[in-house]
Amino acid sequence: MNSEKLTIADVERLLSDPSENARAEVAAKVARQFAEVELLPRERELAHEILGYLVHDVAISVRESLARCLTDNAAAPRSIVLQLARDIDQVAIPVLERSPVLTDEDLVGLVYYGSPAKQRAIAGRPEVRAQVSEAIAHRGDRTAVLTLVHNSGAVINEAAATMLAQRYADDADVAAPLVKRGELPALLVERLIAMISEQIREYLVEEHEVDHRVAATLEEQARERTTADTIKRMSKEDLRALVVQLASNGRLTSTLILRAACSGEIRFVEAAFAELTAVPDERIWRLIHDVGALGFRAVYARAGMPEALYPAFRRVLDTYHAVRSSDGSLDLALYRHHVLEGLREIYEHVEASDLDSMIDKLARVAAMPAALRKQNVA
Repeated sequence: MNSEKLTIADVERLLSDPSENARAEVAAKVARQFAEVELLPRERELAHEILGYLVHDVAISVRESLARCLTDNAAAPRSIVLQLARDIDQVAIPVLERSPVLTDEDLVGLVYYGSPAKQRAIAGRPEVRAQVSEAIAHRGDRTAVLTLVHNSGAVINEAAATMLAQRYADDADVAAPLVKRGELPALLVERLIAMISEQIREYLVEEHEVDHRVAATLEEQARERTTADTIKRMSKEDLRALVVQLASNGRLTSTLILRAACSGEIRFVEAAFAELTAVPDERIWRLIHDVGALGFRAVYARAGMPEALYPAFRRVLDTYHAVRSSDGSLDLALYRHHVLEGLREIYEHVEASDLDSMIDKLARVAAMPAALRKQNVA
């Protein structure tokens, strides 16, 4: 179809031709008037009247044609688009997925009273604002929720994320993508991480008959690795709040702090030792970085950290100071390479292909009696 203006002949055809194809063609033509043709007020009024007639057509193909042509049209009449959005899924999905005419209030109502397919279409829109995300979190079908948490264009605020965590407390497929989203508060992220790791432990025990102690160790490792990854995007305030929450829940472990140090997140190391020792932030910084080995030695002992891991922390800090450039930047790949080589040199009986597995095995070393630490634990 071309973009010529609607004519009297088109109107006569609409009224006289009983075929669905004819009505569908006229529906497409009149829908395009709003975007492609400069209409006079009376012409726009006529086009609007015809749309109002076609939107109630008994033939699904006619309403589908109308919906497809109005999908991306910002000038389309909102009342017509809203009527299409309330239609059966086959008609509604195109406008729900992309129409810029629908307001947040429209979309919220459609989430509450629409089908799972409609909810899913709304959740996948290029932009989903917080109000709509909250509605999906509260009433959306699981498929819509999964679409939402994977949609980078969706704003998922704390209220929506909290609702999702409550509704899907046992669903790692929902929780895991939430953890990776940058807009969530640090404390909520940590709770989600703990939830996911607990599910991993239960799955290993129930489905694979893994020993409870082994499963608990794997759970802690998974939680710490994910937490260490999320630290990178946190502000100073969020980081400190996270440290306090971790400490209160008994999850501010030596291996978590070491993982953060090995990832170059020395801010977390500083905040963690400040929390564990009750030493003010400014003084803890000097003790860790300026006073030398004895300063950190005193801080380490006061924090009650395992003696077996002190050489690892000392080597990591020395490497950080050696690799960091004068402007404060850090070549992370180079840093992690030197850290791993340094740990291999110190713990020569521990075989590990990467830093995470090295830290996993160092946790076992720290838990061993001193007389057994020199045995091969690889």
